[in-house]
Amino acid sequence: MSILIVGAGFTGSVLSKALRVTAPELTLTVWEKSRGAGGRQATKRDGEHSCDIGAQYLTHWKSDEFFKPYIKVLKSTQVIHELKGNIIDAPTKYDGDCVHYVAQKGMNSTSKYFLSGTNVFYGTKVTSLRMLDDKKSQVEVKNEQGRSAIFDAVVFTIPAPQLLDINMDGLMSQEISDSISKVQFTPRFSLMAVFEEAPQYDWVMKYHDDDVVRFTVWDNVKRSHGLDPTLLIHSSALYAVRNTDVKTKEEVGEEMLERLKELFPELPAPKKAIPHFWRYGQTYKPYPGAPGLVTINENPLIVAGGDSFMQTSNLPMCAKAAEMLADRIKEGFNIPKIALHQVHPS
Repeated sequence: MSILIVGAGFTGSVLSKALRVTAPELTLTVWEKSRGAGGRQATKRDGEHSCDIGAQYLTHWKSDEFFKPYIKVLKSTQVIHELKGNIIDAPTKYDGDCVHYVAQKGMNSTSKYFLSGTNVFYGTKVTSLRMLDDKKSQVEVKNEQGRSAIFDAVVFTIPAPQLLDINMDGLMSQEISDSISKVQFTPRFSLMAVFEEAPQYDWVMKYHDDDVVRFTVWDNVKRSHGLDPTLLIHSSALYAVRNTDVKTKEEVGEEMLERLKELFPELPAPKKAIPHFWRYGQTYKPYPGAPGLVTINENPLIVAGGDSFMQTSNLPMCAKAAEMLADRIKEGFNIPKIALHQVHPS
C-alpha cells in the first residue's frame, strides 16, 4: 500500500517516522513544496550564512509526559541541546517547570531527523487529486510540474487553508470545505540581518513591546555556530496583518531595519538583510471543534491533520496530530495499532 504524505513540516515528518516504524508494510512518499524540510521551522541558508527564520526554540514543560519521548530521542541523537543564554521579556512566565531547547544545525534538523529513511521530494507542490475510474481505491495526484503518481492514500499535513487551492475533483464535501474556510492563521514577516561585527549583549532572545518588531534573537549565539553576528527579527502579528498583500517583503524589510535602528541605535548597518514572509505563521482559529484530523474521503483514503486541526499551535500538538494521523491510516488499512513508543527507538 502506497501512502503520500503532503508536507515535510514537523507533523508530516513525525508521521513518516511513526508509519515507517509501526507499519513497515506501507510504502511512504513525502512531497514538500519548499526546497527543504521543516515547514514553519525553516532554516534559511545564504552562502556561508544560515539562520532559523521560523520557530526559534522548543519549550518542554516537565509536566508534559506525552512529548517527553520526543525530547529524549532528539537529545540522545544530538539534534537538540538546552539553550544557553537568556530570554528577555517573554510573554509567558518561564521558570523551573520548563526547559528550552535549540538545534545547533538549525530548527529544521528536527524534521530532518524524523524524515530520515523516507523518500522525500522537495519542490513538489500538489495541484490536483483524481480518483481513478478503473480503480476507485486509488487516487492520482498531480504536482505543479505536471507530473503525476498513483497512491492508495493521501495525508495532508499542510496549513488547512492551502487545501482549498487544490483541485480535488469533488472528493471534498462542501461541509468540510466550508469548515476549512473558517481556519485562520496569523501572518508574520521575518528578517535575517548579518553583520560584520556587533556589540555583545547579555541576552540571546528578546521580546519587544513594539508595533513593528516583536522578537529578536542572535542566531549565531543561540546556535553557537561561530559565523558572523546574525540577528533574526520577527514582526508583530498586527503589523504583519496590516501589511500582508499591501507591501512587498522587501519594503517591510526596510521598515523593520529602520525600527531596529531605533531599538538598538548602537548596531551598525548589516552587510546583508534577507526578508521572508510567512502567510501561515501560527494557527489563530483552528478547524471547528479542533478534531485533530478530518477524513476528506474514505475510499481512497484522503485525510488532513496538523496544528490547523488542534486546539493549540505548537510542536507537541503537531506531534500529537501526527500520531492521530498514523492511527487513522492504520485503521484504514486494517493494520494493528502498535504502541507508538516504538516511534522513539534509542
